[in-house]
Amino acid sequence: MDITLVESAGALEAIAARAARADRLAVDAEANGLHAFRPALCVLQLAWPEGATMAVAVIDTLAVPVTPLAPLLGEGGPVKVLHDLTFDARLLADAGAPLARARDTSVAARLLGFAATGLSALLASELGVAHAKDLQQHDWSRRPITPAQLAYLAGDVGHLLALDDHLDARGAALDIRAEIAAECAYKLSTALNPPRDGRPAYARIKGVGALDGTGRAVLRRLCEAREAAASAVDVPPFKVITNETLLELAVKRPRDRAGLAAVRGATVGLAGQRVEGWLRAVAAGIDDGDIPPADQAMFAPVIPDRVSFAKRRAREAQVSAWRKAEATRRGVDAQVVLPGHCATDLVDALIAHDDRPDADALQAAIAGIPGLGSSRIDRYSGALQALAAVAPERNA
Repeated sequence: MDITLVESAGALEAIAARAARADRLAVDAEANGLHAFRPALCVLQLAWPEGATMAVAVIDTLAVPVTPLAPLLGEGGPVKVLHDLTFDARLLADAGAPLARARDTSVAARLLGFAATGLSALLASELGVAHAKDLQQHDWSRRPITPAQLAYLAGDVGHLLALDDHLDARGAALDIRAEIAAECAYKLSTALNPPRDGRPAYARIKGVGALDGTGRAVLRRLCEAREAAASAVDVPPFKVITNETLLELAVKRPRDRAGLAAVRGATVGLAGQRVEGWLRAVAAGIDDGDIPPADQAMFAPVIPDRVSFAKRRAREAQVSAWRKAEATRRGVDAQVVLPGHCATDLVDALIAHDDRPDADALQAAIAGIPGLGSSRIDRYSGALQALAAVAPERNA
Protein backbone atom coordinates (compact mmCIF):
# COMPACT_ATOMS: atom_id res chain seq x y z
CA MET A 1 0.00 0.00 0.00
CA ASP A 2 1.10 3.54 -0.80
CA ILE A 3 0.06 5.60 2.24
CA THR A 4 -0.15 9.40 2.20
CA LEU A 5 -0.85 11.51 5.28
CA VAL A 6 -2.82 14.58 4.20
CA GLU A 7 -2.44 17.66 6.40
CA SER A 8 -2.90 20.62 4.03
CA ALA A 9 -5.52 21.96 1.63
CA GLY A 10 -3.14 21.60 -1.30
CA ALA A 11 -2.42 17.98 -0.53
CA LEU A 12 -6.15 17.30 -0.14
CA GLU A 13 -6.87 18.82 -3.54
CA ALA A 14 -4.24 16.58 -5.15
CA ILE A 15 -5.63 13.48 -3.41
CA ALA A 16 -9.18 14.31 -4.49
CA ALA A 17 -8.09 14.59 -8.12
CA ARG A 18 -6.34 11.20 -7.97
CA ALA A 19 -9.21 9.45 -6.21
CA ALA A 20 -11.81 10.87 -8.62
CA ARG A 21 -10.32 8.78 -11.43
CA ALA A 22 -11.18 5.52 -9.63
CA ASP A 23 -14.36 3.50 -10.20
CA ARG A 24 -14.68 2.67 -6.51
CA LEU A 25 -13.38 4.26 -3.36
CA ALA A 26 -12.97 2.64 0.04
CA VAL A 27 -13.94 5.03 2.85
CA ASP A 28 -13.67 4.98 6.62
CA ALA A 29 -13.92 7.69 9.25
CA GLU A 30 -12.67 7.97 12.81
CA ALA A 31 -14.04 10.13 15.60
CA ASN A 32 -13.45 10.74 19.29
CA GLY A 33 -16.86 9.63 20.50
CA LEU A 34 -15.58 7.84 23.61
CA HIS A 35 -13.55 10.85 24.64
CA ALA A 36 -15.61 13.99 23.90
CA PHE A 37 -19.05 15.34 24.76
CA ARG A 38 -19.92 15.67 21.07
CA PRO A 39 -18.01 13.34 18.71
CA ALA A 40 -16.27 15.02 15.80
CA LEU A 41 -14.67 13.74 12.63
CA CYS A 42 -10.95 13.42 13.37
CA VAL A 43 -9.55 11.28 10.55
CA LEU A 44 -10.85 10.23 7.13
CA GLN A 45 -9.29 7.35 5.21
CA LEU A 46 -9.67 6.76 1.48
CA ALA A 47 -8.29 3.92 -0.64
CA TRP A 48 -8.39 3.19 -4.36
CA PRO A 49 -6.35 1.20 -6.88
CA GLU A 50 -3.64 2.95 -8.86
CA GLY A 51 -2.18 0.42 -11.23
CA ALA A 52 -0.95 -2.54 -9.21
CA THR A 53 -0.83 -0.49 -6.00
CA MET A 54 -3.54 0.37 -3.50
CA ALA A 55 -3.29 4.08 -2.80
CA VAL A 56 -4.35 5.11 0.71
CA ALA A 57 -4.90 8.66 1.90
CA VAL A 58 -5.18 9.31 5.64
CA ILE A 59 -6.64 12.79 6.00
CA ASP A 60 -6.12 14.74 9.20
CA THR A 61 -9.53 16.38 9.33
CA LEU A 62 -8.51 18.47 12.33
CA ALA A 63 -5.89 20.14 10.15
CA VAL A 64 -7.88 20.45 6.92
CA PRO A 65 -11.67 20.57 6.35
CA VAL A 66 -13.22 17.85 4.20
CA THR A 67 -15.78 20.04 2.45
CA PRO A 68 -13.67 20.04 -0.76
CA LEU A 69 -14.31 16.27 -0.89
CA ALA A 70 -18.09 16.75 -1.20
CA PRO A 71 -18.09 16.18 -5.01
CA LEU A 72 -15.96 13.06 -4.58
CA LEU A 73 -18.06 11.55 -1.79
CA GLY A 74 -21.38 12.67 -3.23
CA GLU A 75 -23.55 11.54 -6.12
CA GLY A 76 -21.10 12.62 -8.82
CA GLY A 77 -18.14 10.71 -7.41
CA PRO A 78 -17.20 7.04 -7.69
CA VAL A 79 -19.00 4.29 -5.80
CA LYS A 80 -18.03 4.41 -2.14
CA VAL A 81 -17.44 1.19 -0.18
CA LEU A 82 -17.69 1.31 3.61
CA HIS A 83 -18.12 -1.16 6.43
CA ASP A 84 -21.12 -0.27 8.61
CA LEU A 85 -21.72 3.14 7.10
CA THR A 86 -24.24 4.67 9.51
CA PHE A 87 -21.89 6.47 11.89
CA ASP A 88 -19.50 7.48 9.12
CA ALA A 89 -22.39 8.93 7.10
CA ARG A 90 -23.43 11.07 10.06
CA LEU A 91 -19.90 12.32 10.65
CA LEU A 92 -19.38 13.21 7.01
CA ALA A 93 -22.74 14.95 6.69
CA ASP A 94 -21.96 17.04 9.76
CA ALA A 95 -18.54 17.86 8.26
CA GLY A 96 -20.06 19.08 4.98
CA ALA A 97 -19.28 16.12 2.73
CA PRO A 98 -22.36 13.85 2.70
CA LEU A 99 -22.17 10.36 1.24
CA ALA A 100 -23.99 9.06 -1.83
CA ARG A 101 -23.65 5.97 -4.04
CA ALA A 102 -22.49 3.87 -1.10
CA ARG A 103 -22.06 0.12 -0.66
CA ASP A 104 -21.77 -1.47 2.78
CA THR A 105 -19.83 -4.70 3.25
CA SER A 106 -21.50 -5.30 6.61
CA VAL A 107 -24.90 -5.30 4.88
CA ALA A 108 -23.65 -7.73 2.25
CA ALA A 109 -22.25 -10.03 4.93
CA ARG A 110 -25.50 -9.96 6.89
CA LEU A 111 -27.64 -10.79 3.86
CA LEU A 112 -25.20 -13.54 2.93
CA GLY A 113 -25.88 -15.09 6.33
CA PHE A 114 -22.54 -14.52 8.05
CA ALA A 115 -22.70 -14.91 11.81
CA ALA A 116 -19.71 -12.60 12.39
CA THR A 117 -19.98 -9.44 10.33
CA GLY A 118 -17.28 -7.27 11.94
CA LEU A 119 -14.57 -6.01 9.59
CA SER A 120 -11.71 -7.85 11.28
CA ALA A 121 -13.67 -11.11 11.33
CA LEU A 122 -14.58 -10.84 7.64
CA LEU A 123 -11.06 -9.90 6.54
CA ALA A 124 -9.72 -12.91 8.42
CA SER A 125 -12.34 -15.45 7.29
CA GLU A 126 -12.74 -14.33 3.68
CA LEU A 127 -9.36 -12.90 2.71
CA GLY A 128 -6.99 -14.38 5.28
CA VAL A 129 -5.96 -10.87 6.32
CA ALA A 130 -5.20 -10.14 9.96
CA HIS A 131 -6.37 -6.69 11.04
CA ALA A 132 -5.64 -5.60 14.61
CA LYS A 133 -8.42 -4.13 16.74
CA ASP A 134 -6.24 -2.60 19.45
CA LEU A 135 -6.95 1.01 18.44
CA GLN A 136 -10.72 0.75 18.08
CA GLN A 137 -11.24 2.90 21.18
CA HIS A 138 -8.35 5.27 20.57
CA ASP A 139 -8.88 9.01 20.93
CA TRP A 140 -8.33 10.05 17.32
CA SER A 141 -8.24 13.73 18.22
CA ARG A 142 -4.77 13.22 19.70
CA ARG A 143 -1.82 14.39 17.66
CA PRO A 144 0.59 13.61 16.15
CA ILE A 145 -0.59 10.54 14.26
CA THR A 146 2.17 7.99 14.82
CA PRO A 147 3.49 5.56 12.19
CA ALA A 148 1.76 2.68 14.01
CA GLN A 149 -1.54 4.55 14.01
CA LEU A 150 -1.09 5.42 10.35
CA ALA A 151 -0.66 1.74 9.51
CA TYR A 152 -3.75 0.85 11.53
CA LEU A 153 -5.83 3.50 9.77
CA ALA A 154 -4.65 2.30 6.38
CA GLY A 155 -5.62 -1.24 7.32
CA ASP A 156 -9.23 -0.15 7.80
CA VAL A 157 -9.55 0.66 4.09
CA GLY A 158 -6.65 -1.06 2.36
CA HIS A 159 -8.46 -4.39 1.88
CA LEU A 160 -12.03 -3.11 1.80
CA LEU A 161 -12.38 -3.14 -2.00
CA ALA A 162 -11.08 -6.71 -2.15
CA LEU A 163 -13.62 -7.71 0.50
CA ASP A 164 -16.34 -5.97 -1.49
CA ASP A 165 -15.33 -7.92 -4.60
CA HIS A 166 -15.39 -11.19 -2.67
CA LEU A 167 -18.80 -10.59 -1.11
CA ASP A 168 -20.21 -9.30 -4.39
CA ALA A 169 -19.17 -12.52 -6.11
CA ARG A 170 -20.95 -14.54 -3.44
CA GLY A 171 -23.99 -12.33 -3.79
CA ALA A 172 -23.99 -12.83 -7.55
CA ALA A 173 -23.80 -16.61 -7.12
CA LEU A 174 -26.96 -16.49 -5.00
CA ASP A 175 -28.62 -13.91 -7.25
CA ILE A 176 -29.09 -11.45 -4.37
CA ARG A 177 -27.06 -8.47 -5.58
CA ALA A 178 -30.20 -6.39 -6.12
CA GLU A 179 -31.40 -7.06 -2.58
CA ILE A 180 -28.00 -6.13 -1.15
CA ALA A 181 -28.01 -2.88 -3.15
CA ALA A 182 -31.52 -2.04 -1.93
CA GLU A 183 -30.55 -2.61 1.70
CA CYS A 184 -27.39 -0.50 1.33
CA ALA A 185 -29.46 2.34 -0.14
CA TYR A 186 -32.00 2.03 2.68
CA LYS A 187 -29.29 2.08 5.34
CA LEU A 188 -27.74 5.20 3.84
CA SER A 189 -31.13 6.92 3.50
CA THR A 190 -31.92 6.33 7.17
CA ALA A 191 -28.45 7.11 8.53
CA LEU A 192 -29.33 10.72 9.26
CA ASN A 193 -32.76 10.01 10.74
CA PRO A 194 -33.33 10.95 14.39
CA PRO A 195 -32.79 8.05 16.80
CA ARG A 196 -35.79 5.75 17.10
CA ASP A 197 -35.86 6.21 20.85
CA GLY A 198 -36.56 9.91 21.22
CA ARG A 199 -37.11 9.79 24.97
CA PRO A 200 -35.01 12.08 27.20
CA ALA A 201 -31.85 10.60 28.69
CA TYR A 202 -33.31 9.86 32.14
CA ALA A 203 -36.22 7.91 30.64
CA ARG A 204 -33.81 5.57 28.87
CA ILE A 205 -31.93 4.53 31.99
CA LYS A 206 -32.50 0.89 32.88
CA GLY A 207 -34.56 0.69 36.07
CA VAL A 208 -36.31 4.05 35.78
CA GLY A 209 -39.66 2.28 35.46
CA ALA A 210 -39.39 1.01 39.05
CA LEU A 211 -39.04 4.52 40.50
CA ASP A 212 -41.92 6.48 41.96
CA GLY A 213 -42.76 9.97 40.71
CA THR A 214 -40.27 11.71 42.99
CA GLY A 215 -37.55 9.26 42.06
CA ARG A 216 -38.12 9.95 38.37
CA ALA A 217 -38.01 13.69 39.06
CA VAL A 218 -34.72 13.32 40.92
CA LEU A 219 -33.26 11.19 38.16
CA ARG A 220 -34.32 13.77 35.58
CA ARG A 221 -32.58 16.56 37.47
CA LEU A 222 -29.47 14.43 37.97
CA CYS A 223 -29.25 13.69 34.24
CA GLU A 224 -29.53 17.40 33.47
CA ALA A 225 -26.68 18.09 35.90
CA ARG A 226 -24.60 15.35 34.33
CA GLU A 227 -25.14 16.74 30.81
CA ALA A 228 -24.00 20.18 31.97
CA ALA A 229 -20.95 18.73 33.71
CA ALA A 230 -19.98 16.60 30.71
CA SER A 231 -20.33 19.56 28.36
CA ALA A 232 -18.19 21.74 30.62
CA VAL A 233 -15.24 19.32 30.60
CA ASP A 234 -15.91 17.94 27.08
CA VAL A 235 -16.28 14.26 27.92
CA PRO A 236 -19.11 11.77 27.33
CA PRO A 237 -21.68 11.85 30.13
CA PHE A 238 -20.90 8.31 31.29
CA LYS A 239 -17.35 9.41 32.13
CA VAL A 240 -18.68 11.93 34.64
CA ILE A 241 -20.99 9.54 36.51
CA THR A 242 -22.61 6.26 35.49
CA ASN A 243 -26.28 5.49 34.96
CA GLU A 244 -26.17 2.98 37.80
CA THR A 245 -24.92 5.60 40.24
CA LEU A 246 -27.55 8.11 39.13
CA LEU A 247 -30.27 5.51 39.60
CA GLU A 248 -29.08 4.73 43.12
CA LEU A 249 -29.03 8.44 43.92
CA ALA A 250 -32.61 8.71 42.68
CA VAL A 251 -33.60 5.87 45.02
CA LYS A 252 -31.71 7.03 48.13
CA ARG A 253 -32.00 10.80 47.54
CA PRO A 254 -29.16 11.88 49.83
CA ARG A 255 -29.44 15.34 51.35
CA ASP A 256 -25.84 15.87 52.45
CA ARG A 257 -22.27 14.92 51.61
CA ALA A 258 -22.28 11.97 53.99
CA GLY A 259 -25.33 10.48 52.30
CA LEU A 260 -23.83 11.11 48.90
CA ALA A 261 -20.57 9.41 49.90
CA ALA A 262 -22.54 6.29 50.80
CA VAL A 263 -23.48 5.87 47.13
CA ARG A 264 -20.71 4.12 45.23
CA GLY A 265 -19.17 6.27 42.51
CA ALA A 266 -20.89 9.51 43.53
CA THR A 267 -17.87 11.23 45.08
CA VAL A 268 -14.90 9.93 43.10
CA GLY A 269 -13.19 11.13 39.93
CA LEU A 270 -15.10 13.68 37.87
CA ALA A 271 -18.25 12.97 39.88
CA GLY A 272 -16.43 13.99 43.04
CA GLN A 273 -15.80 17.43 41.58
CA ARG A 274 -19.58 18.01 41.31
CA VAL A 275 -20.75 16.99 44.76
CA GLU A 276 -22.73 20.16 45.37
CA GLY A 277 -24.29 19.86 41.92
CA TRP A 278 -25.59 16.36 42.67
CA LEU A 279 -27.03 17.51 46.00
CA ARG A 280 -28.75 20.47 44.33
CA ALA A 281 -30.18 18.16 41.66
CA VAL A 282 -31.54 15.75 44.27
CA ALA A 283 -33.13 18.63 46.20
CA ALA A 284 -34.63 20.10 43.02
CA GLY A 285 -36.11 16.73 42.05
CA ILE A 286 -37.64 16.28 45.48
CA ASP A 287 -39.16 19.74 45.22
CA ASP A 288 -40.54 18.87 41.75
CA GLY A 289 -42.32 15.85 43.19
CA ASP A 290 -42.70 14.32 39.76
CA ILE A 291 -41.62 14.73 36.16
CA PRO A 292 -43.41 17.23 33.88
CA PRO A 293 -46.92 16.18 32.85
CA ALA A 294 -45.83 15.89 29.21
CA ASP A 295 -43.29 13.23 30.24
CA GLN A 296 -45.61 11.27 32.50
CA ALA A 297 -47.33 9.65 29.52
CA MET A 298 -44.11 7.74 28.84
CA PHE A 299 -44.60 5.85 32.09
CA ALA A 300 -48.35 5.36 31.93
CA PRO A 301 -49.29 1.66 32.01
CA VAL A 302 -50.26 0.31 28.61
CA ILE A 303 -53.59 -1.46 28.58
CA PRO A 304 -53.40 -3.88 25.66
CA ASP A 305 -56.22 -4.18 23.19
CA ARG A 306 -56.42 -7.97 23.06
CA VAL A 307 -58.14 -8.03 19.68
CA SER A 308 -55.63 -5.68 18.04
CA PHE A 309 -52.75 -7.48 19.71
CA ALA A 310 -53.95 -10.87 18.50
CA LYS A 311 -54.48 -9.52 14.99
CA ARG A 312 -50.94 -8.14 14.83
CA ARG A 313 -49.38 -11.29 16.24
CA ALA A 314 -51.28 -13.39 13.72
CA ARG A 315 -50.16 -11.26 10.78
CA GLU A 316 -46.58 -11.22 12.08
CA ALA A 317 -46.58 -15.00 12.30
CA GLN A 318 -48.03 -15.24 8.80
CA VAL A 319 -45.41 -12.93 7.29
CA SER A 320 -42.63 -14.69 9.19
CA ALA A 321 -43.73 -18.12 7.99
CA TRP A 322 -43.95 -16.94 4.38
CA ARG A 323 -40.53 -15.32 4.59
CA LYS A 324 -38.90 -18.43 6.03
CA ALA A 325 -40.50 -20.68 3.44
CA GLU A 326 -39.40 -18.42 0.59
CA ALA A 327 -35.86 -18.17 1.98
CA THR A 328 -35.67 -21.96 2.16
CA ARG A 329 -36.97 -22.27 -1.39
CA ARG A 330 -34.36 -19.84 -2.71
CA GLY A 331 -31.56 -21.05 -0.45
CA VAL A 332 -30.91 -17.57 0.95
CA ASP A 333 -31.04 -15.79 4.29
CA ALA A 334 -34.51 -14.65 5.37
CA GLN A 335 -33.27 -11.04 5.39
CA VAL A 336 -32.78 -11.29 1.64
CA VAL A 337 -36.45 -12.10 1.15
CA LEU A 338 -37.70 -9.43 3.53
CA PRO A 339 -35.56 -7.36 5.92
CA GLY A 340 -37.02 -6.94 9.38
CA HIS A 341 -37.94 -3.29 8.85
CA CYS A 342 -39.81 -4.23 5.66
CA ALA A 343 -41.62 -7.04 7.44
CA THR A 344 -42.88 -4.60 10.08
CA ASP A 345 -44.16 -2.21 7.41
CA LEU A 346 -45.79 -5.08 5.54
CA VAL A 347 -47.66 -6.17 8.67
CA ASP A 348 -48.90 -2.60 9.08
CA ALA A 349 -50.13 -2.61 5.47
CA LEU A 350 -51.92 -5.94 5.91
CA ILE A 351 -53.63 -4.81 9.10
CA ALA A 352 -54.74 -1.59 7.42
CA HIS A 353 -56.17 -3.72 4.61
CA ASP A 354 -57.98 -5.91 7.15
CA ASP A 355 -59.62 -2.81 8.59
CA ARG A 356 -60.47 -1.27 5.20
CA PRO A 357 -60.05 -3.66 2.25
CA ASP A 358 -58.83 -1.87 -0.87
CA ALA A 359 -56.66 -3.78 -3.34
CA ASP A 360 -55.26 -0.65 -4.96
CA ALA A 361 -54.39 0.89 -1.60
CA LEU A 362 -52.68 -2.33 -0.51
CA GLN A 363 -50.67 -2.48 -3.73
CA ALA A 364 -49.58 1.14 -3.26
CA ALA A 365 -48.69 0.52 0.39
CA ILE A 366 -46.52 -2.46 -0.52
CA ALA A 367 -44.81 -0.56 -3.33
CA GLY A 368 -44.11 2.28 -0.91
CA ILE A 369 -42.41 0.22 1.78
CA PRO A 370 -39.03 1.91 2.37
CA GLY A 371 -36.09 -0.32 1.48
CA LEU A 372 -38.18 -3.01 -0.24
CA GLY A 373 -36.57 -2.18 -3.58
CA SER A 374 -37.72 -2.68 -7.14
CA SER A 375 -36.32 -6.21 -7.35
CA ARG A 376 -38.38 -7.44 -4.39
CA ILE A 377 -41.44 -5.60 -5.65
CA ASP A 378 -41.12 -7.25 -9.06
CA ARG A 379 -40.54 -10.66 -7.50
CA TYR A 380 -42.95 -10.61 -4.58
CA SER A 381 -45.64 -7.99 -5.06
CA GLY A 382 -48.25 -10.54 -6.07
CA ALA A 383 -47.33 -12.94 -3.27
CA LEU A 384 -47.42 -10.19 -0.66
CA GLN A 385 -50.83 -9.00 -1.81
CA ALA A 386 -52.04 -12.59 -1.75
CA LEU A 387 -51.21 -12.78 1.96
CA ALA A 388 -53.99 -10.30 2.60
CA ALA A 389 -56.57 -12.73 1.21
CA VAL A 390 -55.54 -15.44 3.69
CA ALA A 391 -56.94 -14.98 7.18
CA PRO A 392 -54.12 -15.95 9.57
CA GLU A 393 -54.72 -18.15 12.57
CA ARG A 394 -55.10 -16.17 15.77
CA ASN A 395 -54.05 -17.37 19.16
CA ALA A 396 -55.35 -14.72 21.52
